[in-house]
Amino acid sequence: MDQRQYPQYPQQPGGPCPPYVQQPGMEYPPYPPYGGQGSAAPPYGGPVYGQGGGPVPPRAPQYVYQTPGSMPGVPGGKPPRRRRNRAPLVAVLLCLGLAATVFLAGEAFDALRSGGAARRRPTPGEVPSFTIEDLPEDADGGLSTVEIAKTVGPSVVCINVYEPGSISIAGSGSGIILNEDGFIVTNAHVVEGSSAVTVLLDDGRELDAWIVGSDTRTDLAVVKITADGLVPASFGDSDILQVGERAVAIGNAAGQLSGTVTQGIISGLNREISMQAGNSVVTMNLIQTSAAINPGNSGGALVNRFGQVIGINSAKLNSSMFEGIGFAIPSADAQPVVEDLIAYGYVKDRVALGVMVIALSPVTGPANDLPSQGLYISSVEDYSDLNNHDITVGDVILTADGVTLETTSDLLDVLETHKPGETVRLEIQKRGSGNVVTVDAVLAESRSN
Repeated sequence: MDQRQYPQYPQQPGGPCPPYVQQPGMEYPPYPPYGGQGSAAPPYGGPVYGQGGGPVPPRAPQYVYQTPGSMPGVPGGKPPRRRRNRAPLVAVLLCLGLAATVFLAGEAFDALRSGGAARRRPTPGEVPSFTIEDLPEDADGGLSTVEIAKTVGPSVVCINVYEPGSISIAGSGSGIILNEDGFIVTNAHVVEGSSAVTVLLDDGRELDAWIVGSDTRTDLAVVKITADGLVPASFGDSDILQVGERAVAIGNAAGQLSGTVTQGIISGLNREISMQAGNSVVTMNLIQTSAAINPGNSGGALVNRFGQVIGINSAKLNSSMFEGIGFAIPSADAQPVVEDLIAYGYVKDRVALGVMVIALSPVTGPANDLPSQGLYISSVEDYSDLNNHDITVGDVILTADGVTLETTSDLLDVLETHKPGETVRLEIQKRGSGNVVTVDAVLAESRSN
């Protein structure tokens, strides 16, 4: 710490003034009491700390976001949320870049200037195909990890997101280039709540992007950029995977280490994992892998030994008790969702009953004069056909198409076997009377994500 002594004060009883110890960020205050007499020296006219060539104190350590633990009461994994990134220099540079963009009016000009994507959704006939390829016939045992990294690395990007009211990066994730048109698949939780998105390519270019569509139920989203020289990934068939196969994960680990490559095996298939999606909990069947998946890897590639992307990294068991338990969305499951997001911005032909429900148990049900099993209706949407059958809040759905309902996933599984306009047969217990009625409810098309 720098020490400076004021000019010698006229000698008084008590001796000369001690040296003044400079404090970071403070002006020199009036001279401390002198010699116990209660009088003070005139204020020192020196510079404010850090100016005039004075030393600058080190910055305080930066806060590093830690992903919370597994969700209380929910089995399975927690999405490895996009990594918080508050490096001061990076934040300043991005703030300047964003401020400059604000002053450049006109979407078309912006696209030409920075490679930002023009916001035109393709018509269904123009939608680029999401092709799942067969295994190569001449690959023998497959590629080495080095060859996989060189082949797939240029197809994996870093996605930076900005939150409303913020001009600095709020978080980062990963994405996979689908085609030369600039469509990129990532996780819905990576871009959730963002006001702006940029994409950092493997070659160092950072481009404006826009969210084409997002679906929280499958944790998938598509963003788009406009740029030349893009390297699309090759996608393989996740349905033919076998436990024990080699797997390589590539992504933007920790939100700062883009292009990170980790290796493991396929540890399990069709793992039923529940995870938070917005304000609700969804259950998905995922690929389990021992390849390290960390915050920032969300939306990155899980690759087979032939250099084909067979999964979109999405979640991990988040606890110090677990290591090497990560999960990825199978490519075969992602294909129809991604194609709908590109074409429509939502998943088409997904049905909606138009109710919010809460699963009952032998504890919660009888304690509230309700059945020990079933789905308690907490709200009914205006568009729901249940309004035409006098079904209201407080009623309990017991079965759907003959299937006994114990969880919300049970109802979703039944609904997914139907298309909009079809009917589902429900047995519903009326609150108050306890009567059970049978209702054939017409299903609507869901456009929510």
